[in-house]
Amino acid sequence: MKKGLSIFLTILLLAMVGYYIYKNLKPEEKIDQNIVTLQNHSNKIKQTIQQLDINFDKTLIDNNWIENNVESDIVCDEVYYSTDNQVLLYGCDINTKKYYFYDNKIYEQNDSEYQNFYNTIKSQQPQIEKGTLLKELATIDLEANIEEIDSCVDTGVCEVGTVFAIQVNDTDVYKFYVLADDGEKVDLIMAQNIINSSMWAPSDNLEGPSEAIVKLKEMTDNWTNLPLRSYKIADDNTKKVYSDIYNPMHATLPSYTDIAKVVKDNKIPSWLLENIDSSKTGGYWLSSASSSMSFYAWAIENRKIDVSDVSNENLGIRPVITLYKY
Repeated sequence: MKKGLSIFLTILLLAMVGYYIYKNLKPEEKIDQNIVTLQNHSNKIKQTIQQLDINFDKTLIDNNWIENNVESDIVCDEVYYSTDNQVLLYGCDINTKKYYFYDNKIYEQNDSEYQNFYNTIKSQQPQIEKGTLLKELATIDLEANIEEIDSCVDTGVCEVGTVFAIQVNDTDVYKFYVLADDGEKVDLIMAQNIINSSMWAPSDNLEGPSEAIVKLKEMTDNWTNLPLRSYKIADDNTKKVYSDIYNPMHATLPSYTDIAKVVKDNKIPSWLLENIDSSKTGGYWLSSASSSMSFYAWAIENRKIDVSDVSNENLGIRPVITLYKY
């Protein structure tokens, strides 16, 4: 008891000394200290992005992602990662005051130079590695009854449900269907599960589909014709159950929104239900968590969109890939 009290008093004394020293620092010394603090926070964000090899689709970084991936106590209103790999901090809280920081310098919020950096980086569009184009990977597959390649492979927009045979590596060809096409790139979902038995996660949905991601990466690791993208595994609930997960992979998971967009009159298209045999698999997982039940996630199960226990191993993994057309 005495030992514990002694340790507590020592910690309290050190804290009081530290606070006294800080309170009595000259203003310029405090500013220098804040520069170091903000520089450390900026460096940690940059290092984490580079270590995880993440390519964000916009320069604004989600604060939830920072909270879950960067070891730092600093909280900012906005954080940006520029196309030349620089971090800009906007409205960071230190001792109840907001700070604005870029390139080793603290600015006033309305400083014209800082506002120029802020507006420039905010409007930047990160360059995405396009990889091998759709027209170069689409092929004929007589076994899958694909005898020709649709002309939308490099012109126009492919209709949802358009079928393609994709050469994922030197030896394997799989059947895919168009899930979405924005004119520049297409999202395609495989016509079968890459694995028929996998949990979504071992316990609850709070950390995202951890087990499904592991299985997906394992089963598509040899899809070397496809680029290794920093795919975003996203919970598309309005109030996210788990923060976006970025993983360098050759494929990703379909989301609830992906599937819901192609459902008409509450009927799932038959091409999304191919190769679902109850004796082998009950369906496949989606990336989205249940917002009302922490042990459930969304899936295509029993030929409908429904929630299922995250530890259910009667569901499989059905990859989604993104390929550019030009």
